[in-house]
Amino acid sequence: MPEYQLTESFAQEQNDLDMPVIQTVTFGNGRKYFVRRNGVPYLTAEVDELSDFFDKACIFGKYLCIGSGNTVIFVNLDTMGSVSMEVSQYFGYFFQHEEILYIASGKGIIAVNESLHTVWKNENLADDGVIIHEVYPERELFRISAQEVLPYGEYWKEKYVNFKNGEQVVH
Repeated sequence: MPEYQLTESFAQEQNDLDMPVIQTVTFGNGRKYFVRRNGVPYLTAEVDELSDFFDKACIFGKYLCIGSGNTVIFVNLDTMGSVSMEVSQYFGYFFQHEEILYIASGKGIIAVNESLHTVWKNENLADDGVIIHEVYPERELFRISAQEVLPYGEYWKEKYVNFKNGEQVVH
């Protein structure tokens, strides 16, 4: 079992005297995320009340990652320190592959490593949304859908992106 796990809630499983001290980080007054450490309730994180359908959280290494609005918040689960990053247009979702966290947004993808350094960023993939569908490890590619807006309407276009450097590849 991984050291940290994201969970739906902290159900009362023990009597109040046996409950551990739970850390709390607050970035607003809205949606809550709960983290267990080695199966024990450990952290509650609360974000802005303007949460929407796309808001998601994941554990990436020693970080709780929360995507909300046009921001991604990274909470260090060892120190409780946090940093944030803005994404273009809006946060879409997280996708993990190998040791990299890919952050899909309204315009593109940002790849960060376990130290939260940006490996690459391509915000020129779409006009209003990116979906990562499939990984082709032998060719170092993602197959994505990118929503584009043209004078005659919106549509989803299939594209290929090199997951090592973020460059779009003609396939």
